[in-house]
Amino acid sequence: MATANKAEDANPLKHSSRPREETDTDRLRGIFALDALSVSVVSAFAGDRPPTEAEEIFLSDLKDARGELFFSDILYAITHHYFPPVTAEKLWNEVLLHKSAMSKALNRNVQITVATLDYLSSVTSEIFSQTLISEDYIAEIAELSMRDGLTGLFNHTSFFELLDMELKLYERYGTVASLIIMDIDDFKDINDFYGHQQGDRILKELAAIIKGHTRASDACCRYGGEEFAVILPFTNARVAGKIAEKLRIALMRNLPNGQHLTISMGVASCDENTASSCELMKRADDALYQAKKNGKNQVVVNI
Repeated sequence: MATANKAEDANPLKHSSRPREETDTDRLRGIFALDALSVSVVSAFAGDRPPTEAEEIFLSDLKDARGELFFSDILYAITHHYFPPVTAEKLWNEVLLHKSAMSKALNRNVQITVATLDYLSSVTSEIFSQTLISEDYIAEIAELSMRDGLTGLFNHTSFFELLDMELKLYERYGTVASLIIMDIDDFKDINDFYGHQQGDRILKELAAIIKGHTRASDACCRYGGEEFAVILPFTNARVAGKIAEKLRIALMRNLPNGQHLTISMGVASCDENTASSCELMKRADDALYQAKKNGKNQVVVNI
């Protein structure tokens, strides 16, 4: 039996050749529902996160197939409004500029969904009528704004919001919380040696291990490029240190060609001298720095 092309089989976003019955929405868009753009793919296209190889192939094929209608499809995926091709491409470029300006003003990456809806409703008033949007669609937008696109963990912005919440609980009720900051040792060398695609696969694998070795109440975050963080409510420094050590061991990996992947971690907890999330972050970061200075691949708890 002949086998299909492996690259096509691995692409979950590929077009289907089977004929399908069009809905009214499909006719408006000129695109079959099962080939429609998801918000997640549009988010990657806009630069919220690096697109996967499968998404790059899908977007390239779609752009070739759709031609001038491509940007109408892009905006429809976010807004559920149809814009003519010439208008759509112009608006899309303006939305990207608006996203950049908002991100700069707020000092964080504003997601394309937020930038698009803000620009088209508040700036240009292109969207002025009510549109029926499903609860699943709203949930998808909310989830995208909170999660890191590559790993699925809470993103940088969500990390600080969650940490602030724990500090407020501590200040009001005295409920202790701890923070683990972890950094992959020499990750730049790993990326340079194996390539960025393999580096991304490693990050996704480590994120899954972190989720699997923490509690449902803990908030697992991707703090930076190769930095992760775990916020542990109702957990003191001693217990957090033990959890961090178990994580360190679980995350160790032997890589091809004899290389090893290890993690350094810093741990800190709320106390009477910790008045803000930034201070707690600094204490955990100081412990991480000490772990690096002491030779890496270890946990240091800032008491």
